[in-house]
Amino acid sequence: MPDTLPPAFMLPERFEAWFRGRNWAPRAHQLRLTETALVGDSALLIAPTGGGKTLAGFLASLIELSENLAAQGARRRCGAQSDDTG
Repeated sequence: MPDTLPPAFMLPERFEAWFRGRNWAPRAHQLRLTETALVGDSALLIAPTGGGKTLAGFLASLIELSENLAAQGARRRCGAQSDDTG
């Protein structure tokens, strides 16, 4: 059955911007699989060739990596500010 309604899950802005910059939009099954993976559940995705399965499988990991790097950068900036104020 084809996707009919988009899931409520939205990608982080940096990923939405990546799609927009290419005049693309994430497919509903990519959003559903990403949301499922981010909450720690497993899923099986079946889609035709060219349906975006590979990206769907990696989006959750890419989001987590991006968020972890952003958090590390914020901690470093806070640490640097703390060192400056003594």
